[in-house]
Amino acid sequence: MAANAPTIFLARYLLTMVGPCIEHGALRVAKGRIVEVGPAVLLLNDAQGLPIVDFGEAVLMPPMANAHTHLELTHVPRWDASGETGRVCEFTDWLLKLIGVLRGVPLEEYRFSLADGMTAVMRCGTGAVGDILSRISARGVYRKSPLRGRLFLEGLGNDRDRCRASLDILEKTLREDAPGAMEYGLAPHAPYTLSRDFFRQLSDLAARLSLPQSMHVAESPAESALLMDGSGAFVERLYPRIGWGRRIPPASGKTPVEWALREGMLHPGDLLVHGVQVSAKDIDAIASRGLYVVLCPRSNDRLGVGKAPVGAYRAAGVPLLLGTDSLASCDSLSLWDEVAYARRNFAGHLDPPALLRMATFEGASALGLEGEMGALAPGYGAHFQVLKPSRLPGIAELNTFLCEPGRSDEVQALYLDGKSCIPAAGSL
Repeated sequence: MAANAPTIFLARYLLTMVGPCIEHGALRVAKGRIVEVGPAVLLLNDAQGLPIVDFGEAVLMPPMANAHTHLELTHVPRWDASGETGRVCEFTDWLLKLIGVLRGVPLEEYRFSLADGMTAVMRCGTGAVGDILSRISARGVYRKSPLRGRLFLEGLGNDRDRCRASLDILEKTLREDAPGAMEYGLAPHAPYTLSRDFFRQLSDLAARLSLPQSMHVAESPAESALLMDGSGAFVERLYPRIGWGRRIPPASGKTPVEWALREGMLHPGDLLVHGVQVSAKDIDAIASRGLYVVLCPRSNDRLGVGKAPVGAYRAAGVPLLLGTDSLASCDSLSLWDEVAYARRNFAGHLDPPALLRMATFEGASALGLEGEMGALAPGYGAHFQVLKPSRLPGIAELNTFLCEPGRSDEVQALYLDGKSCIPAAGSL
């Protein structure tokens, strides 16, 4: 079957994300686009000999959109022979251990790690990522990948000369075409790893190039203590160990959100990642600025930093997304696993329909794929995943069933641009 040939795909359930679930549904695809969606009985009447792919007792739905991950860190568990980064520990201790592990890793190893991360997310039904990349020269791994989304190039530091050199490299790279099917974004790392001047320069660069930003903000109590009054674990342990003992920022009297939003350095549509240590005033400010908040509940729990106030975010109208973070702080890169965990972790605040929409439609839109990915509707790209559980529930229980543990192992197929693309290990 030619990849661009008109084809009809059938499944017990079509979860479109923009309308009711269709039982015994069909999807007609041509030239990598969705042409028609509806009941199988209607589409098959007009099939006129078209090839048919029947997935049978399966769920056909949009791919996952992992709004925050670090795929270059996929091999951290392998690099860390002691296993220390995988243990539950205080955030600062974990961060120091991770820094120590990464210092000994050759650049070429990041390419292999990134490639394996890309394979892993696709095997879990993910078609779009918001991937943070600090080793910029590894970006070419994306050239042959069908993954879409944003490749957020990371900036951090507080040494003036090094920051200037980093800014030059970032600008030169960001003016090039992004690799593969990805688009670029910019990732100022976090308030505790950026000088105020460097953050302003990064934000200005993003504005000049009309690029979105993704930033870790308000993740841990240590970050809050550093910015508010210049105290805490970062001052006592992190900064001295990494050679920043003489560059401890002065107390600002501000929360991490206030620090990041001051002078408009995060722009509408940017991604604020974690958002755990926030006040009611912070939440109102995030809503007013038009930012997304990316929740990474498994990582937050592993590192003991607390739980994001999802109920307050929703009450304020803040759009929420889901991300897996990295294998340095999480057990898998599966957004299905994140959905199942979030359902338990935020019980009473996020119901199954909301979680599934966050993980697909909302995530794709936030990553610049509105109208392209995230829904099964005419005009969208032919991007979808297929789950083949051992049993399927009735249609009324489907959303709840999909938010239960174990779904990741049931992903049978991933189609991007109408092509089957779950890769074999090492194929990228």
